[in-house]
Amino acid sequence: MEKRFRMKGITQWALTRIYLMLLVFFATSCIEEIDTTSFTYEKLLVVDANISDQAKAHEVRLFYTSPIDGDVDDTFNAATGSTVWVEDNLGVRTYFTEQSSGNYLSSASFAGEAGKSYTLFITTREGKKYQSSVEKLVPAPEITEIYNRFAVEPVGQEAISIPGVQFFIDVEDDSQSTQFYRYEWTDAHQVIVPFPKKYETTIIYPGGMSDPIYILDPFNTDVSECYRESKFDEVVLASSASNSNRELREIPIFFSEASNFDVTTKYSIEVTQRAISVQAYGYYRKIELFNESNGSLFDKQHGAIVGNILSMDSPDEKVLGYFEVSGASSKRVFLEPFQLDEKVMDYVVRTCEEYDVLEFEGDLNSFYKANGVPEMLLGDELVKRAFYEVYDYDPLNDTKFLAHRLCIDCRHRGSLEKPEWWQ
Repeated sequence: MEKRFRMKGITQWALTRIYLMLLVFFATSCIEEIDTTSFTYEKLLVVDANISDQAKAHEVRLFYTSPIDGDVDDTFNAATGSTVWVEDNLGVRTYFTEQSSGNYLSSASFAGEAGKSYTLFITTREGKKYQSSVEKLVPAPEITEIYNRFAVEPVGQEAISIPGVQFFIDVEDDSQSTQFYRYEWTDAHQVIVPFPKKYETTIIYPGGMSDPIYILDPFNTDVSECYRESKFDEVVLASSASNSNRELREIPIFFSEASNFDVTTKYSIEVTQRAISVQAYGYYRKIELFNESNGSLFDKQHGAIVGNILSMDSPDEKVLGYFEVSGASSKRVFLEPFQLDEKVMDYVVRTCEEYDVLEFEGDLNSFYKANGVPEMLLGDELVKRAFYEVYDYDPLNDTKFLAHRLCIDCRHRGSLEKPEWWQ
C-alpha cells in the first residue's frame, strides 16, 4: 500500500521557518522562565519557492529569521531588493519581480517544462549570492477521482471529536518517473440566502433610556449570494514506492466539519497533485518529525532542517527552505450538499430550515425581550430570538418579517465577490 503522511496545521511557508519556531518552542516549554539572552541568534535566509508546469505567476518568498524576542512580522524581516531568477538547463533565465516586501513573482504566463531542469539564483541587496541544487521537472499523473466519506476527527488530546466529511483522491495511472507526491487544496462554499433582506435595522440608545430604539430603513444592496473560500493549512504527502502497480488509493486530502455546510448551497473543492523528487519528499518528512515532537527538552533533537539552497559565498552558512520543482495536475469537483456522504448530513444543521420565518407587529423591544412568553420557556426563547433580524417590513400594518441572520444576509458567511472559476 502507498504511504500517506499528513502534517496538520502547518503551511508550506511555515515549514520553511521551522528552525526559528523550534528555537522559540524549546525556549518556552520549560516550567521555569528561561533567559532568552542565553540563546545564540543566527540571522538566516528563509526561501519559499515553487515552480510547476502550470502557467501562472509563480512566487519566490525571501525572509530572514528573527530573534526569539524580536519582531516576527514578515514585512519587517523581508529580504527586499534582491535579484531573483530561475535558469533552465539550456541557460534560459526567467526573472522574478518584487511585487511586495520579500515577495517575488514571475510573469503570469511562465510555466516549467517536463524533462527540463531548473536552478534558483538569488543575489541579495547586500550582494550575497545563493543557489539551489538542480531540480528536474517530471509530470504529474491526472487525479482520477475526488470523493468523500463521513469521518469523525479527534480534537487534540481532549476527549471530544468532530463529525464531518473527509475528502479522498484516487490516481489510477501512476506511470510517471517519480513515486512521490505533495498535495494542495482550495475550496469554496456558495451561500444563497432564502430571505435576502430588504430593510436594515439601526439600533440607537437615547440618553436616559434603558431600551434601545430600532429604526428600519430600506436596504438596497444585493446580499443574496456569497462565496466563502479557504485553502490548505497542512501538507499532505503520498508515495507509491511500495505499491507494485504504482496506483494511489484513498489519499486523505482534507477534513471539513459538518457544521461548515449549515448554510451551504453548493460546494467546490480543487485538489492539486505535485510530483516531487525523493529529496523534496525527504525534506517534508523531516519537517513532520519536528512537528510530531511532544515538546520535551529531552526529546531527540534532529538539528535544523536545511533544504536544497546553498550560499555561494559561505558554504557553511545555513539556508532554510526549499526550491521545489514539480509537475502538477489539478482536478475540481462541484457538489450539492446532498452529494456528501449521507451520514454527514445527519450532523448538518440546516439553519434556514430549523429557524422559521416570524411575523411580528409592534415594538421590536417586545420581540427581543420575548414579552408574553411563559417563564419556563423564556430562557430558550430569548436565546433563539437573539439570532433573528428583520429582513422585510410592511409599514401599512407595522408588520416586521424576521429570520435567522444567516438566512437574510450572505455576508455573515462569505464575500459578495464571486470566484472567476465558479460555474
